[in-house]
Amino acid sequence: MTGLAVAAVVAGGLIAVGVIAARRPAPPPATGLAARLRRAAGRLLLLAVGAVLVARAGYLLATEHPDDPATYRHAWGGPHYSGFIIVHAGPGALALFLTGLALLRRLKGHRGTVGLQRG
Repeated sequence: MTGLAVAAVVAGGLIAVGVIAARRPAPPPATGLAARLRRAAGRLLLLAVGAVLVARAGYLLATEHPDDPATYRHAWGGPHYSGFIIVHAGPGALALFLTGLALLRRLKGHRGTVGLQRG
């Protein structure tokens, strides 16, 4: 397999995992302080990992030059620039997408609940 094909497979796998995770139903509300603290710690950990991935993607996009293949030829996703960017900046883009999806889902959950009775 060429580097571009590997990059496409990795990107497809990451997208599939993201879509499966986004479609998962919301967990039941926490009942105790320990459960809320665990959930908050998990969210903070995911937020930190996502921030690192987004920062790394931005750094790579700003510093790697598509005109100089010597900088990414032997890296994962190389020898093509598009494969290199998909492999190295793709997780950051996926983190941004999933964060936006989670925020949208959270905002939609709060939008129609005030003053409306469903049933």
